[in-house]
Amino acid sequence: MRQIKQDDLSHWFILDKRYRVLYTTFMRITTQGDYALRCILSIARNYKNGPVAISRIVEDEGLPVDYIEQLLMKLRRKNIIKSIRGARGGYLLNKPPLDITIKDVIEAVEGEAFKIICDRYKKHKLKYCDGVDGCLLKGVWVGLKKEIEGYLDKKTIASLL
Repeated sequence: MRQIKQDDLSHWFILDKRYRVLYTTFMRITTQGDYALRCILSIARNYKNGPVAISRIVEDEGLPVDYIEQLLMKLRRKNIIKSIRGARGGYLLNKPPLDITIKDVIEAVEGEAFKIICDRYKKHKLKYCDGVDGCLLKGVWVGLKKEIEGYLDKKTIASLL
């Protein structure tokens, strides 16, 4: 009989009868995703007041400026934000906060909102899970991925303000 357990790090374990780890999978929010959301929230809080300077975002959120410049560039390329040049320049949202979802922001910087990462595909040197060896758990992880992405797609930036 197999048991599924979770530790405090959102690290899931599947154990056999002798409590040996047979399979593990991770779910985590990356620094990129977290910082990008914090930048967007900083810009969204000032949505009606004009452009937000990068120095203000860095100061308000306590984030490293070099890293934030890279994230803002990714967000701009994906049309989430736009930049205004000049002394009173900065960053603006391209759409109202009600029309931007958490999923939009995470996908803009990471490419995918939720990745299935497990030991089995690492063992087979695959980049992503493809149900190697007829994995019986693929349906569970794919279902979880759809649920999480659906939730993130419903949560707007406005709902976080």
